[in-house]
Amino acid sequence: MRKIIGVVLATVLTILTLAGSGMYSFKGLYLLLTMYVLYIAYEVMDFHEIVSAFRPFVVAFSVYLAIEVVAMNVPEFAVYVAPIEPLILPFLLSVALVKFEFPTRYQPAITTVGLILTAYFGYRIISMLPLKISGEIGAVFVVLLALLSVTTLLPSLHERFEFLRNVRSFLITTAIVVSVYYVLIRPTLVGRPGLINLFDWIIVLGVAIKAGSMLRSGMVVDESEIVKLHEYRVSVRREEIVEAIERAKREFVDRGIKSPLIVVLVQTLTSAGLSFDDIARVVSYIIAHEDAKVPKLSFPWERRMIEKKNRKMRKKVLEEVRRYLEGIGVGLGGVQKEM
Repeated sequence: MRKIIGVVLATVLTILTLAGSGMYSFKGLYLLLTMYVLYIAYEVMDFHEIVSAFRPFVVAFSVYLAIEVVAMNVPEFAVYVAPIEPLILPFLLSVALVKFEFPTRYQPAITTVGLILTAYFGYRIISMLPLKISGEIGAVFVVLLALLSVTTLLPSLHERFEFLRNVRSFLITTAIVVSVYYVLIRPTLVGRPGLINLFDWIIVLGVAIKAGSMLRSGMVVDESEIVKLHEYRVSVRREEIVEAIERAKREFVDRGIKSPLIVVLVQTLTSAGLSFDDIARVVSYIIAHEDAKVPKLSFPWERRMIEKKNRKMRKKVLEEVRRYLEGIGVGLGGVQKEM
């Protein structure tokens, strides 16, 4: 419904504008009609998953045309746009390539190429702006996108680089803070070496403290599920044990929640007369499993990739539990295979 209303409003506005075409040049009308066609195409493309992946490029062309329209009607704006006009469309298309998500295993490489092109054209545009520190701002822009590129591509090449994705937000935040300090604050402290040294040490200590806190947080055990144990123990008594096991397995595979599965397994295996060592071994498979964390600063395709990987690993854990129980004569049921 929202799309239909949007298309109708765009059509009405375009018709009204064309009705007053005496006020516009041929180029202005051409740009207006092109933007209208792009808007319709943008909405229509959303109806198919594969085609919708190309919507960022439609947005890029639309933004470029909008800039052209504004430059035609605002001379002051046109003065700033004229020197960088040849770079605007390549820059917007580079950003669109970063947003482009196609169902392919080469997605990390595609996103990285988009980031590199965005950094290149962005630096050229920023460095041409009439600012005293335009070169420094452009360099900071390149550094930030370089960090984003490295932490996007390397983790996809080998598992040993997975940690880079997890520290991405820390690296980028640190780079922003340090850049703001060195570009904007530190130059104002020239002639005051004492203050410069003080702020330098504050930056160093701040980064060290943050890095230390990240290391400590990685060692903390998540106990957020413990509060659910009693609630689930009661529900197990009210349901058939097979149904309870299946529900607990789904909770674990789909959402990564361990506690219901641990509770129902302990209760069931205890009732079945298994030894403490066997029960501890079964539970250890589940407790030892840790999901890969989804970084706060991540691309949508990265989140889906990590969630898919976590789901696959949880199924693998259940398969290991099933094989162990079958080895001692206890059945847990099959584990649905990954489609």
